[in-house]
Amino acid sequence: MRLTSAGAAGTVTGSCHLIETGGRRLLVDCGMFQGFGLTALNREPFPFDVAGIDAVLVTHGHLDHVGRLPLLVRRGYRGPIYATRATREIAQIILLDASKLQMEDHERRLRRAREGREGENEVTEPLYLPGDVSNTMPLFRDVDFERPLELGGVNVTWRPAGHILGSAFLELASADGRLVASGDLGNREGDVHRDPVLPSPCDAVLVETTYGDRSHRTLAATLAEFEAVVARAAAECGVVLIPTFALERAQNVLYHLKLAMEAGRIPRLPVIVDSPMAARMTRLYEESANDFTPEIQALLARGEDPFEPPGLSYSVTAEDSRRINALEECAIVLAGSGMMTGGRILHHLKHHLSNEATSVIVVGYQATGTLGRRLVDGAKRVKIHGREIEVMARIHTINGFSAHADQDDLLAWLEPTGGAPVYMVHGEPPVMGVFARVLAARGREAVAVERGRAYELG
Repeated sequence: MRLTSAGAAGTVTGSCHLIETGGRRLLVDCGMFQGFGLTALNREPFPFDVAGIDAVLVTHGHLDHVGRLPLLVRRGYRGPIYATRATREIAQIILLDASKLQMEDHERRLRRAREGREGENEVTEPLYLPGDVSNTMPLFRDVDFERPLELGGVNVTWRPAGHILGSAFLELASADGRLVASGDLGNREGDVHRDPVLPSPCDAVLVETTYGDRSHRTLAATLAEFEAVVARAAAECGVVLIPTFALERAQNVLYHLKLAMEAGRIPRLPVIVDSPMAARMTRLYEESANDFTPEIQALLARGEDPFEPPGLSYSVTAEDSRRINALEECAIVLAGSGMMTGGRILHHLKHHLSNEATSVIVVGYQATGTLGRRLVDGAKRVKIHGREIEVMARIHTINGFSAHADQDDLLAWLEPTGGAPVYMVHGEPPVMGVFARVLAARGREAVAVERGRAYELG
């Protein structure tokens, strides 16, 4: 078995891993790099022959796992893309949105270049267009959890990962050996998705390490802090901005707002989801009871929407979004993107960051170089859409909402794989260093995978 990673090797984004085994060349995910200093990597050639890939195996629908699929197709891939049904539906929404945002960003940069505010040498073409997404989606083939797929000498099984709707880790078996590839694993403290199942014994493990250096706060402590921040903002009549990923994080936050408001722990404030994509994702969540905990399933069975707190509304049009910037009442606004690298949240931050009554609640991972990371790290001034903004708002980081496994979760998940060597991806180098030392203390060999380098597995 041989591994060559074209992304999420020494970084947390851009997951893309070529597995050569059983005479087959299988690509696990093909995601987009995100974050300052990383996006240029999206334009580099893949370190393998695109046309020679036999199949693409997708773990889940997040942009950093599917975002370069249209680029792969544009560069010559014509084979099947295997994924769960929910992942296929999510990927279509994510990729169309990504292509639209790239076009909008390109047009904005052209306008600035014409106005002399930005050099034309900085204006690059979009990675791909909506037509490329249209060429990609027919290649998808649905797979079922726990039902092995035979790919000419390699059996692949998608198993529940508990990360987002439809998410899976993969077990690959061939005459060369057995490999487990984690994709992204869920947080066992979460109370929306079911916990990930445990993997089978294997010869090598490819594992994410996003939070391999720490343990998350307990859910109880997370919710107590979250509710305290909202209650304080309500008392001061401030706007609460929650940058959220439209997929999973938005639905998780809506669920907990519903519980807290109905129990009287926080005031019943207007809740605005300023994201057409989050609205579409929430509808998918409402249709997918089997992926959730028994509590969520019970609510859906009663005909009650778990993701609809009192006073919920969706802002769909650009005009609706602009009206939020003139808010004079206390309200909770959820908007993308989750790392604050684009999308409607930037407009709200531009208008509200300089107001000391504003609270920004960061509920997701912030990659190095993103606006979100700069705010979390305490930046006093930031630039948004070319304008310098003084940061007067309170910035709250509440990481217990994470949909990623923490160190304890990862160690528990790895336990059934015995002494198989661990190949670490989807993590920043210092984090992987900590996790490698923890594994070494347990007698496990751990390798921090480097982008473009080939590894003989096992």
